[in-house]
Amino acid sequence: MSDLLYEKQGEIAWITINRPAKRNALNTAVINGIDESLKRAEDDPQVRVVILCGAGEKAFTAGFDLKESMENDITGIVERRADTAHEIDFFMRMWRFPKPIIAAIQGYCIGGGVTLAMLSDIIIASEDATFGNPEILLGYTPEIPMEVWKMPFNKVREFFYLSKYFTAKEMADMSVVNAVVPFEKLRDEALKTAERIALVPPESMKMIKYSLNKCYELQGFHSTIDFVSEMFNLGRTYMQTSQVDEFKTDIQNGGLKQALSKKYDK
Repeated sequence: MSDLLYEKQGEIAWITINRPAKRNALNTAVINGIDESLKRAEDDPQVRVVILCGAGEKAFTAGFDLKESMENDITGIVERRADTAHEIDFFMRMWRFPKPIIAAIQGYCIGGGVTLAMLSDIIIASEDATFGNPEILLGYTPEIPMEVWKMPFNKVREFFYLSKYFTAKEMADMSVVNAVVPFEKLRDEALKTAERIALVPPESMKMIKYSLNKCYELQGFHSTIDFVSEMFNLGRTYMQTSQVDEFKTDIQNGGLKQALSKKYDK
């Protein structure tokens, strides 16, 4: 079965991360699938809104697949920059996508999943949704700092300094999440929101989204991405190898949850 699903429902396109057994972890196939699906939705004049979601109940996505990431760890700065640039290109294509994207979030929304959610135009979350970035404990730094643009200043520091998880309600209180609903109503609420957006004439919607994005860009959005992605490169290049190796072993022996618990307990 495909790791990424695409289906149309009238004027709405659903893009579903379909790795529920892996908590919808983002591997290369998923990222490429999202990219290709967005291009497909952009080229389809009937599609006016995209809903990005995850299969199953446990997670929107548990972030980048750590197994794939660690097996392909890049420590040379030139190679690191090239790999990061490839990822940034994908994220920026998502930023420039001319049609509204709604993220429907349930369960875990971690690491790269937070970036996907925050690059979306609207976030609908289930009551059990939690947002976090546990990779900070391994020495990772932000790759694309959407949190800076979406969250209050001191809450961004909490998010990274404490590697803290925020609930859906806490994210809604910070105006990051637009609506919080019971899990069983998540898809219906996302669809209802998408159908309301679809009433706006498509050319007008493109201009509205372009204008709003431009406001952020005039505040230095692009230069921020360039700077922070380079800090990400340096962090990935000079991370303590022994610490990463220990974490790999802990994952192999007891799984990701146990490895993170051991890290937090120190």
